[in-house]
Amino acid sequence: MYVIERIILGSIWGVTLISIFFVPKQLIRKASFIYFFTQLPAWLLGLLVVEIGWIQYPVREMHKANATSFSFEFLILPVICVFFNIYYPKDSRLSIKLLYYITTMGAFTLAEYFIEKYTLLIKYLQWDWYDTFLSMVIMVYAVRSVYKWFFREVKPLSL
Repeated sequence: MYVIERIILGSIWGVTLISIFFVPKQLIRKASFIYFFTQLPAWLLGLLVVEIGWIQYPVREMHKANATSFSFEFLILPVICVFFNIYYPKDSRLSIKLLYYITTMGAFTLAEYFIEKYTLLIKYLQWDWYDTFLSMVIMVYAVRSVYKWFFREVKPLSL
């Protein structure tokens, strides 16, 4: 039962775990920070949207322990944030940066839209694709802001 969903979950696990090997060696420290930092807000917000009743995960790992998607909060989103940040076009114009946000979060939103439409991995109850897009942009922006602050990539304000 739920063969397609299990294949998709297994594929996602495989792809995301293999993708970690594509992090440049000199950026492992930064990537680790991004990966582990992303898990806390992802888990809290994931619990919030499930408990409020906006999203449901009918097929998920550890279904007796947690109503959220373990794969999304602890694997997929952190890995997306890692690659988003290590390949971020920080020296580019604002228009390029905005395009980077729109294309990366748009691709994720499109994938989630089709997963929601054709599988039981996620069901939108009081949620829509644009909520996913907006929440992902906010999440990635927040993680990027903390990352820049932590690694002192932002100039401190002078009084």
